[in-house]
Amino acid sequence: MENIEPAKKPRRLRPVAIGIVLVLAAVSIGIYAALASRQTIKMATVPAAPVAVAPTPAHASLPNETMGVYITASTASSFKNYSALLSSVKAKGMNAIVLDLKTENGSLAFAPNSPVLKAEAPVAAIINLDKTVKATHDAGFYLIARIPVFEDPAFAQKNPKIALQAAAGGLWHDAKGLLWLDPAATEAWKYNADIAREAYARGFDEVQFDYVRFATDGKTSNIVFPIYDAKHETMRVVIARFFAYMDTELRGAGIPISVDVFGFTTWHQNDLGIGQWYADALAHFDFVSPMVYPSHYPSGTLKFKNPADHPYEIVIDSLKKGNMVSAELANDPAKPKVGEERPWLQAFSLGAVYTPEMIMAQVRAARVAGDKGFLFWNASNNYSSLPDLTK
Repeated sequence: MENIEPAKKPRRLRPVAIGIVLVLAAVSIGIYAALASRQTIKMATVPAAPVAVAPTPAHASLPNETMGVYITASTASSFKNYSALLSSVKAKGMNAIVLDLKTENGSLAFAPNSPVLKAEAPVAAIINLDKTVKATHDAGFYLIARIPVFEDPAFAQKNPKIALQAAAGGLWHDAKGLLWLDPAATEAWKYNADIAREAYARGFDEVQFDYVRFATDGKTSNIVFPIYDAKHETMRVVIARFFAYMDTELRGAGIPISVDVFGFTTWHQNDLGIGQWYADALAHFDFVSPMVYPSHYPSGTLKFKNPADHPYEIVIDSLKKGNMVSAELANDPAKPKVGEERPWLQAFSLGAVYTPEMIMAQVRAARVAGDKGFLFWNASNNYSSLPDLTK
């Protein structure tokens, strides 16, 4: 999910030509409580002092139209810079923040409270999480926790038995030198669900998963999967099982969840060789966010030599295709909770200089498509070119 502004860590894979692109049971707080309730406790002769329990942060309500921006853990590590950015995007009408909970190498960007995460998670703790959550809510924002899943160098390094292996030996690295987890490794599912539970318990209003796919951007033919077995199940089945797991573990517990997928998933009812299938995502998440960045569509898309020059046309076409899939699912009685489409839009210059007018064209497309808001991506967190949506 990858190929972004030059000189920044890529997030999105740039799709190649359409014809070529055929490319966590969790231990919860409730269990501990249940076990504790079965123990016989003797009454002390002297009443124990009451234990102070931190109040659970209140959650913000979902906006009628979610208008969000992505913020890195690095940016949020400076409370001064983070506060300034909140003020600047608030002035332009933004009402949601998508905040990284992992650093670029996969380490947790905050100090966890969960005993499970304390024991197993690589931690960098560059963000004061509670202070950041409070400041974000105080500023009037809906707060979304972004959690990259299978591209996770830190967890892969700590747990090499579930990391992708190289045919020649050792761990497989992608073109950026990063390590990946085997998508079929349920240990990775549980780990990320545990992060999601903590995020929600500490005040985040929604949890969004990214990099929920099989690896690309490298010599994938050299990958040896420690768990996934193509002879027994397809990539789509693996990713669909992950979707269903998070649905049961998190949405089933009342935690709003969303997922990012490639923009081209709205075009093709196949898994693009990465396991992502749009209908599967819609069936298990509250929101699905296709990354419909016009710069990521190959020349010739909709007969445009340079799709980046045509933001409205590219975005509206992709979102309408996605809503056709959603409409079909809505008629399926076996899928009673179909998610909403909420796209990622391009707020960076690649393929064309993205002016406020170019960005606004994408907003118009999302609104015409009837989507439930939109999110802006800029890896540098430079949102000076956002249009004024307060007008």
